[in-house]
Amino acid sequence: MLSLYVRLIGARIRSQMQYKVSFWLELIGFALTTALEFAVIAILFSQFPSVGGWSIAEVAVLYGFSSTALGLAEMFGRGFDAPFERMIQQGAFDVVLIRPQGTFFQILSSEFQLRRLGRSFQGIVVLGFAISQLSIQWTVAKGLLLPLTLIAGTLIYLGLVVIGATICFWTVKTPEVMNIFTFGGDLLMSYPISIYSEWIRGFFLLIVPLVFINYPTALLLLDKHDPHGLPGALAWVAPFAAMLFLGIARAFWSVGVSKYTSSL
Repeated sequence: MLSLYVRLIGARIRSQMQYKVSFWLELIGFALTTALEFAVIAILFSQFPSVGGWSIAEVAVLYGFSSTALGLAEMFGRGFDAPFERMIQQGAFDVVLIRPQGTFFQILSSEFQLRRLGRSFQGIVVLGFAISQLSIQWTVAKGLLLPLTLIAGTLIYLGLVVIGATICFWTVKTPEVMNIFTFGGDLLMSYPISIYSEWIRGFFLLIVPLVFINYPTALLLLDKHDPHGLPGALAWVAPFAAMLFLGIARAFWSVGVSKYTSSL
């Protein structure tokens, strides 16, 4: 299955690289456009020295993790976004159902937009710059947390994209409310979760686990303490929370497929 996925994605990449100038312009465009998001944060910190006790460099760590993960999820999960919505509206999902491979795998491998790396690239740049400005006492464990957190964040955002796509089986269109959890969630998690009200903290920890995208890891890396008692050790739980959430999204997808009715 993995080798088939690699071959299919390789074909998608080769197709996109046929027009190299267009590809690079789009990639740079994504990077510059999403960089404006951090520019807004920087403008905020030009007026306030800190937010919730977090400096701009510390908040940049949160932003870097979240933006990078969202970009990777957009790249790998693009098939569940607008292309899938059009597929449902045009009745093309009927063809997916008669193929031997599973529907989830087919949609996952149907699109791969390499230009979405633009968002991840600028996220990594912000994260790297922030880390270089902070006095972090590095250990092997802390170094391991970096890729684990990025993987966990990517899986959580991917789970949200899958949930949005699944709703299309009933609505024929991805509800705009899902943007609250993807792009809105990215903005929300660009600041320490401790500054929000209790119900928001609880919701994004226990229901939609966006907290695991960056906050516990940032606490451990920066040797900070959450004022509400959230332990930084939860950073090690992030990969498991992400896999559980994606598993729930995958199960919801199976329910949606079972309820599918062709629009033709």
